[in-house]
Amino acid sequence: MEEKNVLTWTAMATGLAIHGKGKQALDLLEAMEVSGVKPNAVTFTSLFSACCHAGLVEEGLCLFHSMESKFGVEPLIQHYGCVVDLLGRAGHLEEAFNFIKDMGFEPDVVLWRSLLNSCKVHGDVVMGEKVGKILLRLVPEKGVVELSNASEDYIALSNVYAAAEKWEDVEMVRDVMEIKGIQTKSGLSSVQSFCSHLLDG
Repeated sequence: MEEKNVLTWTAMATGLAIHGKGKQALDLLEAMEVSGVKPNAVTFTSLFSACCHAGLVEEGLCLFHSMESKFGVEPLIQHYGCVVDLLGRAGHLEEAFNFIKDMGFEPDVVLWRSLLNSCKVHGDVVMGEKVGKILLRLVPEKGVVELSNASEDYIALSNVYAAAEKWEDVEMVRDVMEIKGIQTKSGLSSVQSFCSHLLDG
């Protein structure tokens, strides 16, 4: 192309991310600088996605810490979510937990659900229980829609216990759901919800 703009660079980064070519996607950032094109928030979302798919933890963290200081792009909630996903996939659960706690604003349930899913994947019941309890404290007491959404959090915590074969705790979570009148719902899992949230961002 004779002229490349931020859209064309970002589209290329997204394509590389989808196919797991993380290092090549990060190389684009340097090429953008050379060509005088400034990355935007969407560009960084694509680059973080590339790091997640390729397991580039250190590179992803460096990218996050440089996006505002070097490129003048303020991190948004979806960027924080990408870092939590990156750390969680790599099994750095304590680091992901501290990352969420140290955010300069209140984290949303999507971040906590992402970390809870990582706890299930890596079999960390202790961290999973800690995160699950935080999520359940965020559940409103009333409201059909809110309670329906809350079922995901209870089920996710139950799945953490089930993965560790802690069947009494699984039963305890189910009993609490029954007492509160929270029913399971069909539709997106918490993981699918998180991925949809990232794509929408």
